[in-house]
Amino acid sequence: MGEPLAVNPEPAGRFSFVQILPTLVFDVALPIVLFNLLAGYGVPTLWALVAGGVSPALNNLRVWIRSRRLEPLGLIVIGFLAIGTAASLISGSVFVALIKDSFLTATFGLICLGSLLAARPLMFYVIRQFVAGDDPARIELWNGLWQNAEFRAAQRFVTAVWGIAYLVEALLRVGFALTLAPAQVVAISPVMGFGVLIMLIAWTRRHLLALRERRIREQQQRGAV
Repeated sequence: MGEPLAVNPEPAGRFSFVQILPTLVFDVALPIVLFNLLAGYGVPTLWALVAGGVSPALNNLRVWIRSRRLEPLGLIVIGFLAIGTAASLISGSVFVALIKDSFLTATFGLICLGSLLAARPLMFYVIRQFVAGDDPARIELWNGLWQNAEFRAAQRFVTAVWGIAYLVEALLRVGFALTLAPAQVVAISPVMGFGVLIMLIAWTRRHLLALRERRIREQQQRGAV
């Protein structure tokens, strides 16, 4: 069967706060600052919301320029941002502009849950990119872990948790848009989105590491008998 979780679920490179700083700036801080700045100068709420959505797109553009390759997830994000922005402007609805990110969030959640019916769930590939990067040896080791039933169950469980979490987040965003003022939604939504992502990453890492350590202890106990 082989050793499950033989590849340490740690990133292929060192992780530091600097890595998430651009996301904090472009996806969390700038949308809030731009909306309030423009609204303060009398720009209509709809246009202020649309302008605030430009910064996440700029963040994806920055990543593309730096890596010199197009990532499928980045293309999906840009696509949904463009569709949401167009729908907001065509409809002239502030509500549509407020919930446009919910479509992306809900779609990702549904894709996660739908992938549970596929040969391998979505998070298997997402985590592999995080763990193995572009290292062929680490990729091969990660792919080989799929032969283990415990590893397969862990990947499906993690994918289910991510899918449910993002569906709940999407519903919360819609609820906020229905009950709160636009300025409050703009302040809450990006912070919540970033917080959910960080919590899911931390939980996933801790969960996989716990499984790996448990398997190592079991093997040591069998070897001691």
